[in-house]
Amino acid sequence: MTTAPETETEIAPETAPETEAPEGPGREAAKYRRQLRDAEASLASLSTRVETMQRREVERLAASELETPADLWLADTSLPDLLDDDGEIDEAKVTQAIEFVLADRPGWKRTTPPSFDGGARTSVPRGISMQELLQGRRRP
Repeated sequence: MTTAPETETEIAPETAPETEAPEGPGREAAKYRRQLRDAEASLASLSTRVETMQRREVERLAASELETPADLWLADTSLPDLLDDDGEIDEAKVTQAIEFVLADRPGWKRTTPPSFDGGARTSVPRGISMQELLQGRRRP
């Protein structure tokens, strides 16, 4: 039988390829460009979130008058039209927009649930209690 000669293989130490270039103005500018792109992406994400929250707040305000609050956006209403100079939601403008929409589309008004207890209230007549029966009292 022949045995394969065992050879010792030398494990090479891991060497990381040098990807970093020496410091220079181009490298620093690239770093700032990356930071700028990250900041712009973060800004876009946050502005989208703020706009979504503002839309939800407008819909919450519209829920008291409209059956489906999201219908407010179907009636050519835009979010910037409902904001004040500081970018906050102006409740007066929202109310005015709701009134305008309801004047044009009265079927979108929130319906009140039916009331099944309309009418005069009287107390239910009681029968004679056991105590009154034992005492011999009768009701008139």
